[in-house]
Amino acid sequence: MAGMLVVVTVVMTAVVVGAYLLWRYGRRKCRAFHSHGAVVGAKALWEVAASSRLAHGGPRSTDDVHQWTPRQVRREMWRSVDHAQAAVRAANDLGAPTASLPTLCRRLHEVAIGLDQVLRVETTGAVPAEVATQACEVMRAASDVQAAAVASASDANGQRVRDLAHDADHEIQLLGAGLASARAVLPHPDR
Repeated sequence: MAGMLVVVTVVMTAVVVGAYLLWRYGRRKCRAFHSHGAVVGAKALWEVAASSRLAHGGPRSTDDVHQWTPRQVRREMWRSVDHAQAAVRAANDLGAPTASLPTLCRRLHEVAIGLDQVLRVETTGAVPAEVATQACEVMRAASDVQAAAVASASDANGQRVRDLAHDADHEIQLLGAGLASARAVLPHPDR
């Protein structure tokens, strides 16, 4: 009986260790596949192709939204609202003037919550015309808020970039003058 228990234990241990090693080998091969250049390029190409149906600031027209499922409308609406909020946060972090953009972001978020609740009611089929129009307006408003925040942040950061470029140029001139005076004073080994 004890011999049979030992055999069963050894077999079970071998099965567990074998399964673990097989799992690790499979995981390693899967990671190697997913990190291969062709796969990474194909994924990037797929994402570009998938996002090409959207114009720069959202859907081109309400007809585009009518072709989407409610889930797609919700996802694109939240994506545009999130981008607007991120742009306003970045402008605030840079100290750029944002006027009432943070308030507009809060209002956008509140309106998106309400529209999201409407879109959750009907999860399949076509998006109703009125809801599609509202979703388009929310996405356009979010795109406008994002563009305004980016412009403000760019202006605020532009002065910092100009100051940095001026200081770097000044430092390079000082270093060049210092090296020139050091060459004039110090003896060269060739002489």
